[in-house]
Formats: sequence, structure tokens, C-alpha cells
Amino acid sequence: MTQSLEVPTQEFCLDWTMDGAEGGRVRFTLSGRVSLLDGKRFYKVDGVLYIAEGGVYCREIGNPRLHVRRNGVEHTGRQWGWEPISSRKSANRLCAMDGYFVRTGYWAPADRSIQLGIVAEYGFSRRRTHSRTATVRLID
Repeated sequence: MTQSLEVPTQEFCLDWTMDGAEGGRVRFTLSGRVSLLDGKRFYKVDGVLYIAEGGVYCREIGNPRLHVRRNGVEHTGRQWGWEPISSRKSANRLCAMDGYFVRTGYWAPADRSIQLGIVAEYGFSRRRTHSRTATVRLID
């Protein structure tokens, strides 16, 4: 006998534009899907971070190292806390290759949605800039 897996899936897309000091712009896109697996006991985030427009200006925005972060939200509004879910890649590196990532984790009965966002880190101090977030609601 085989076991059937229930897989509710939601797609997401988030665009973020960073402006340079001399008028240049770089637009990053984060897209993919979030699935619930094994009777809603686990989640899987499968996505890609890439430069959608303006890769020539990466140096003008400081060539930051970018990564994707996630946060979960329970039905009470309580949040798990932000956590990186992709490796850090420089903006110049993203010009040549997209940043694919996959993350799986435990999905508690109280969980309702996952928030995703992009983080840019600059220099030795690792000063951070955050994009707005995309909220993926998986359970009503």
C-alpha cells in the first residue's frame, strides 16, 4: 500500500530595487514556491534569487552580499524569528548565476504562514538593508 502525500503549494514573487549614488538601479527578484508535506508536518521553500534588471550597476550599489531570510507566523500572530535560508552571494556573482535554494523545516499545527525577504550586507561591518517581505499564507 502506498501513502498519499498532501501537498498544498503557494507561489511567491518579490521584487526589490536598490538605487546607486549616481542614478544606477539594480532590481532583484525572489520567486519560488512553498509547499506543505507529509500531512502538513513539514514545509519546503524552493526558490531562486536573481538580478532582473540593471546588473551593470552592481558596483555602484556597493556590490552587497545578498541572501534570503524566512520567518513563520502562527495563528496567534506569534512569529518564529528571522533566519537565513540561502547562502550569501555577491551582487556581481548574481549577474553570472542565479541563486537557487531549498529549505525544509517542521510545520507546527499552530503555523499559518511564512514570510520571505531579501537581505543585503555591505562591507566588513556587515551593515544590512532589508527588502519588504512577501507573506505566503498556507493555512486559513
